[in-house]
Amino acid sequence: MSRKKRSIVSPIDLSPREKKPAMKVLSPLDKVGEVAPLIEAGAEEFYCGVLEETWYNPYPVISINRRPAGKGHFRNFQELTKAVAISHSHHRPVFFTINEHYYTTHQLPIVKEYIKKALEAGIDAFIISDYGLLNILPTISPHLKIHISTGGTVFNWRTARFYQELGACRITLPRHLTLEEMSGILQQVPDVETTVFVFNSRCINIDGYCTFQHGLSGKQTPHFYRNACMLPYQISCIPLNSKVTREDVGDDSPLIARQRIWEVVHLDDYPCAACALYECNQMNITSLKIVGRGNPVERKIKDVTFFRTLVDYLGENPQLSDFRRFARELYHKSYQRPCRPYMCHYPEVMD
Repeated sequence: MSRKKRSIVSPIDLSPREKKPAMKVLSPLDKVGEVAPLIEAGAEEFYCGVLEETWYNPYPVISINRRPAGKGHFRNFQELTKAVAISHSHHRPVFFTINEHYYTTHQLPIVKEYIKKALEAGIDAFIISDYGLLNILPTISPHLKIHISTGGTVFNWRTARFYQELGACRITLPRHLTLEEMSGILQQVPDVETTVFVFNSRCINIDGYCTFQHGLSGKQTPHFYRNACMLPYQISCIPLNSKVTREDVGDDSPLIARQRIWEVVHLDDYPCAACALYECNQMNITSLKIVGRGNPVERKIKDVTFFRTLVDYLGENPQLSDFRRFARELYHKSYQRPCRPYMCHYPEVMD
């Protein structure tokens, strides 16, 4: 039985505007040797974390930065210091993830020590989720920059303003926002920097409400699930205002269909937001985050090159249809797979 294709009209103003700063490509980083090749590929910002034995020994199954032990971290602050020095020599900032949802009273001394060591290493900003750190960080250094992680669950402009008033200069928008919702937030809070996810790990679960540890898989989960985050559950949409009907956001909407498909497909099967970069550029999004701490450097380079190429093409002021075509052709050429609506961060652009 065929389904009637519904047209989604973009609420975003796509008319020509004055020249704006180009969106920055934010790359994952976990080894000193990755800095130079990723900069050459086009990375303009880095984010990273450290996991030392001072944390891992007392808390072996609790992450300090939403990544499990093993790959995905610098092994110590000496390595971090070297990486930051190389990055700064190319005028690229490095952001430090200390973004678990909350820390206990007993954990805070280690957290504070990590913050001090990161500052000594030359870190440019901290990516956090815990409200308590918004109060702690300024007491350690009054001039440091604070970025709110996706764990901060910024689903409306009031939340963005709340974090801004508490000292945050950048907000990471959750993966689950639509382009229209993102645009609404930025219209109300235009003076805050924003980061959006654009590649890899389009999880069905909302990070800020999730207490799973990233990386739980294999023996820790039933054999028929490849990852604990893929356990199935029921989901439905309820209209929140009179302007949105159940037909718009009901069980047959692209968003709900995508969520249900994501219950049974792998989280890291190259989900992509390339086609939506046109709208992100119009909204003045600051930074494009590529998920991938722990990925091989070859994949990081490929991902950074892909988005660097797209941002450069946007600088030529293409038409929307031309950009969509270019992005899809480049995706197919780079990753040898076609665009798939259920792997799209913003499936409304597929209509």
